[in-house]
Amino acid sequence: MLSIAAGVAAVTAVVVSLYQTALARKQLRASAWPYLAQSNSFTLGSPYTRTVSNEGVGPARVRGFRVIIDGRPVSTWDDAVKTLTGSGEPGLVYSSFGRGVVLPPGASRTLLTLPPGPRAERFWLAAQTRMHTVTCYCSVYDECWIADSRKDEPRAVSACPKAETRADFQE
Repeated sequence: MLSIAAGVAAVTAVVVSLYQTALARKQLRASAWPYLAQSNSFTLGSPYTRTVSNEGVGPARVRGFRVIIDGRPVSTWDDAVKTLTGSGEPGLVYSSFGRGVVLPPGASRTLLTLPPGPRAERFWLAAQTRMHTVTCYCSVYDECWIADSRKDEPRAVSACPKAETRADFQE
């Protein structure tokens, strides 16, 4: 009887230990969870800005970024401005953002700034319905998500799409 009780206690200890290990692993992964949010800003008399920020608790390792207008990816922010406004912007200020960028928790990066004026207003109005941006990013544990500016929440993916495919990030 005593040996059966000792055996049950040993098995219970092993099960409890495995459960605690699984909980600790989940907690560790949650402590490194990035969460990218994309936003834009414009008011009359102010510049237009497009920003991405990491609102999570872990660093976001960016694996891909796309600007999509009318369902098609564009290569540069200048192409996006030309497509949406009909002409380029000599005062365009943009930031590199893509594979290899690491965005720490609490950090944000301005991806695009258009100087105040009619072109910024035209861009803002057209971008509301014709443009969206998509970012694929991973945690330090290689858990990955795709954040689409049209969606409320990023969606988990097994891995980020390969950069060389033109259909990246399309659903």
